[in-house]
Amino acid sequence: MPDDSSGHEVPTRRDFVRYGGAVVGGGLLAGCAGQSDSGSTSTETTGGEIETATPLSEDESYAVTMSPVGTVEFEQVPENILPYFPISAGTTVALGHGESINAIGYDKELFGNTVDYYYDRLESVSFEWEELARVTQSDTPNSIDEEVLYELDSDVHFLDPAVLRSSNYGWDQADIEAIASDVGPWFGNYYSRTNGQPPASYRESYEYYSLWEYIGKIASVLRETERYRAFKSIRDDLVSRILSRLPPEPERPSVAIVAYANETFWPYDFTQDGYIWGHVRPMGVENAFETVQGGPGSDGSYDIEGIAEASPDVILRYWGTALGETFVERRAKLLDRPLAEEIPALDDERYYPSGHGMQGPVMNLFNLEMTAKQLYPEQFGEWPAYTEESYPEIPDGEQLFDRQRVAAIINGDI
Repeated sequence: MPDDSSGHEVPTRRDFVRYGGAVVGGGLLAGCAGQSDSGSTSTETTGGEIETATPLSEDESYAVTMSPVGTVEFEQVPENILPYFPISAGTTVALGHGESINAIGYDKELFGNTVDYYYDRLESVSFEWEELARVTQSDTPNSIDEEVLYELDSDVHFLDPAVLRSSNYGWDQADIEAIASDVGPWFGNYYSRTNGQPPASYRESYEYYSLWEYIGKIASVLRETERYRAFKSIRDDLVSRILSRLPPEPERPSVAIVAYANETFWPYDFTQDGYIWGHVRPMGVENAFETVQGGPGSDGSYDIEGIAEASPDVILRYWGTALGETFVERRAKLLDRPLAEEIPALDDERYYPSGHGMQGPVMNLFNLEMTAKQLYPEQFGEWPAYTEESYPEIPDGEQLFDRQRVAAIINGDI
C-alpha cells in the first residue's frame, strides 16, 4: 500500500464518509446488520423494501447498513462514485447520478453497449460512458490498481470488499481497510449474485439480498428513496401481470440459458438463488438440463449433441444483447447445423439473446419484458427480430411497461 515514503501523498482520514457501527479488525468488517433475503421466493415477488437512510444529526449526515460492510456514515450524498459491477453502475445511472460515475471495473465498450442497448429506447435519457476510467486492465481483469483508486479519490466504492479477499484478487485486509480510511468506503454485496460462499474471513456474518433489496441499499446511499419506490412500483406491477398470465406448468417451455462460443455451450442453473436470475425467476420455467447427466451447473460444458439430449424448447444466450454482429453470425451458423432440426429450440428458431444478470432498475424492466415475450409469445406478444444496436422497437400496445414513465423517473419527474 502506498505511503509517504513511496512518494505517494496519502490523504488523512476523510471527513466525507466514515464507518459508523462497523468494527474493523480481525480480517473482517463486523457489525453487519440489515435484512436477510428472507423475502425472496421462487418468483421473487416479495422483499425489496428500501431501508431509509438513518439521520445522524440535524445536518446532512446519514447512515446506511448493509452486509458485509456494516453501517456506513455519509456527511453528504457522494458526488464521485466508483460503481465496479454493472448492477451498481446501472442503478447509479437510473437513479439520476450517472454524472457522478468516475470509472468502472470491466470492459468499457461491453458496458457501454449494454447500457446503450436499453437506454436508446428511452427518450431524453442518455449516459456518456466513453470517457470513463477503468480500474482494471483488459489483460488482467481481476487486478485493481490501488494507485488508480487513490487518484480517482472516490467518495464511495460500490464494490464488495469480500471480493477483493477472494483468490481472484488476493488483497490483504490491511489494504482494503486503508482504501476505506484514506479514500472512501466500500459498499457492495457481490455474493448475493448467486448466494455463493464468500471468503472465510467474511463467511460467518455474511447476509444475502434479493435484486431489489440490493438496489434499495444503493438508493439509500444516494438518498433516492422516491426514485427507487417509483421504479419498484413499475417492476412489481409488471411481475404481477406476468404471473397472472402464465400458462399452466405443463404448458410452459423448457429453457436452456447458456454461454456459447466455438461450438461449445456452457449452461447456467437459473433455478438457483441469487439476484443474477431476477429477470428469469418470475417466468416459472424448468431448466432443460435437469434431465441431462451432469446437470445444469455452469462448471461443465456441452457440445450440440448434449444440447440435443437436453432438448430445450427455448435457448437464451446469456448477455447476448451486448454481442451485436457476433451473436447474429453465431446464431445463423448454429441454426444451420445438421443436428439443429432435432433440437426444438433451434428447429423453431427460438434461440434468443438474453440480458445480463447484474442489472439495475432499467435493465431489469427491459429484461423482464424481453424474457416474457421470448418464452410466452402467445401471452405477451412475439419477440421481434434481434437488432444489434439497441432494444427492438415494440409497438405501444405490446409494451409491458411505460417507457415515458421510466424516462421521467430518471430525469427526476417522480
